[in-house]
Amino acid sequence: MSIRTRLQVALWAMVIVPNIIMISLIISLLYFLSDQTLHELMYDEKYYKDRQAIALGELSYVMRYEPERMENDHYLNDFQNRLTELQAGVVLERNGNAPIVTPMLRQAAPHEDWSKLVEEDRDQIAIDGYLYQIVRQDIVFADGGEGKVLLLRQQEQIPISWKIIVVTVGLFVLVGTSIFLTYTVSRSILKPLYSLKRSAEQISEGMLDGEVRPVNKDEIGELSTAFEAMRQRLKSSIAERLQEEENRKRLLSHISHDLKTPITAIKGYIEGILDGVANTREKQEKYLQTAYRKAADMDRLIDELFLFSKLDMQHVVYDFKPIDIRRFMKHYAEDQQFDLEKAGIVLELHGVAGEPLLVAADTEKLSRVFHNIIGNSVKYMMNETGDADRRIEISLRGLPGGYVQFQIRDNGPGVEPDALPMLFDQFYRTEQSRSTETGGSGLGLAIVKQIVQGHGGYVEASLPADGGLAITVTLRQWRNGHEHDAEGR
Repeated sequence: MSIRTRLQVALWAMVIVPNIIMISLIISLLYFLSDQTLHELMYDEKYYKDRQAIALGELSYVMRYEPERMENDHYLNDFQNRLTELQAGVVLERNGNAPIVTPMLRQAAPHEDWSKLVEEDRDQIAIDGYLYQIVRQDIVFADGGEGKVLLLRQQEQIPISWKIIVVTVGLFVLVGTSIFLTYTVSRSILKPLYSLKRSAEQISEGMLDGEVRPVNKDEIGELSTAFEAMRQRLKSSIAERLQEEENRKRLLSHISHDLKTPITAIKGYIEGILDGVANTREKQEKYLQTAYRKAADMDRLIDELFLFSKLDMQHVVYDFKPIDIRRFMKHYAEDQQFDLEKAGIVLELHGVAGEPLLVAADTEKLSRVFHNIIGNSVKYMMNETGDADRRIEISLRGLPGGYVQFQIRDNGPGVEPDALPMLFDQFYRTEQSRSTETGGSGLGLAIVKQIVQGHGGYVEASLPADGGLAITVTLRQWRNGHEHDAEGR
């Protein structure tokens, strides 16, 4: 429930709930009261008021036209008795003397100062928990004496205390309901807010492991979900930043190592020339050629570092176009055929015949993938297998689900099985074949991985049963003007 709806419900409940409770109390009270009591409350009050009005009329008539009857003890006692039955009474004062008070009134209010009441200009008085109305009338007796008559009649059958109780209960119900609803609603809002505040403080202090869980499905819950998404993004961002920093440190370490080796060699050969160690023209030429090769290796290493850095930071722009991968591989093999045959390596193609097989690729970057993989195979076959039969096989096939897969396999020395997961890491070299003696930078296959991932594909290495190393690249197929995804859409 949203906070807005919750507040609206609470406001309506503050109005409706007290009324329901009061109505329930009234119904319960009526249910438990006897029929006689209900009759007295509902009908006797009207009866009493009517009779009291008649008595008041009689008193007014007597005081105006027959005032001497007020001195008649028999009439006065009879009138007082009738008034007592009607929950009324008379206070008669003559010539400033102590007033005559109906016994019912004296009994109900034994400590009341009736003389003071006669002098005061009051129209109501509370007696024995009931409210009485006062009707005043001046009177002149037969002997010329003056006096006052006060008729006190009970206004309602319900005691004043009952009214106070009803009002008190009503206020208590109203205030209690308001307090309860206010506490409940505020608690349902403040509790998740405090929880969210603690989570925000933890995030601000860098503690990103604590999950921000939404307590309710409302606006605060949505805010908690947003905070949780922010926490996850911050945690992921910090983890990526730390990983990038670690990679940067490792990259600098490898760069320093890989640049120091050829620089040291170049420095040694130049010092040999300067010190006269190369004292013949043939030695000097040999030293200079070696230094030149080392400088060329450094130049190639710097180029690969620059390319890898751009790929890693995703600063390389790909020019994707639909190409026929069969035709592309055939042309690439024709371009490399002469150099490979010169090195004594046989290049075989499989699966390049048939209908065009389209993929979305940057031809320049894809050529770099083939060049690095084949160059890696050539380099280690030349250093490890001597004059043995050297062979590279390139095979292509379409996969179900809209994928294209090509594999480049050699019959070289291969790698240890434990090295396969790390083969595409930057600057990784195995002890058996990835040594600096081969002249490699350790970035070739790392660049392959970055380019393939940039094409939306993936690359993996495996060890064939008959030896060597196989690099398999999988790309998404291009159909009907868009790349075909894994579901074939």
